[in-house]
Amino acid sequence: MSTEAKTTPKTVNVPDLGQPAGVITKTVGIFIISQFIAIFLVELAVAIINHGNAQDVFNNSISAQFFFVLIAESLAFWLVWFLLKRRKLNLGAIGLGRRPRASDLSWALKGYMAAFLLAILSSAIVSLFLPHVNLNQKQNLGFNNISGASGSVLAFVALVILPPLGEEPLMRGYLFSGLRRHWRFIWALCVTSLLFGLAHLEVGSGTPLVWGAAIETFFLSAVLCYLREKTGVLYAGILVHMLNNMLAFFVTYR
Repeated sequence: MSTEAKTTPKTVNVPDLGQPAGVITKTVGIFIISQFIAIFLVELAVAIINHGNAQDVFNNSISAQFFFVLIAESLAFWLVWFLLKRRKLNLGAIGLGRRPRASDLSWALKGYMAAFLLAILSSAIVSLFLPHVNLNQKQNLGFNNISGASGSVLAFVALVILPPLGEEPLMRGYLFSGLRRHWRFIWALCVTSLLFGLAHLEVGSGTPLVWGAAIETFFLSAVLCYLREKTGVLYAGILVHMLNNMLAFFVTYR
């Protein structure tokens, strides 16, 4: 048996999800469409209930922000599933083809430590060689007026639990797998992680670009892509993503 055969990654064997350009375009489209529809539906509901003034109510409503995240992540997952169905594929094509195993937890713990160390290392390197880049700019996570146990629970679910359930099937499931079918691992990883990082720059928010979050999420994505490649599934990556968000949640809302 040749060396190439021995080291063939599992994700190379996923069904064809389309050409790279199409996979990238559809991924970006799903992200934008799911966000747009979610904000439209929630603001429409808020406007109807409150007889106008939707934006101010949305910005100060924990429930409205929770439903925005819930709808956006659910739509992202559904649209990925829809694309799979059009190709007569199931969720196994994006790494959800079996039940989680104990080994997934083991990989997740290793992956989380790697992501944590990479975040520290990347920040140190950027600070050393690009001192003008502001790494302290905070992401606008919403949920700025949390009060009471119910508000804390809704914010926790929206920021820690839901994003990995929508973003991993889209980014490391559909995008990375689709690219990996045609490209070498490093190129699929870089493009996937670059797009994931750019999504966290908060372009168009009217505030300075959040370079710290973009750089951190780029390296987080690199670890998640490696876990997808190594395990052949998404479960370890989903757990690492949740642990990363949980740490950010407690640091932000401590």
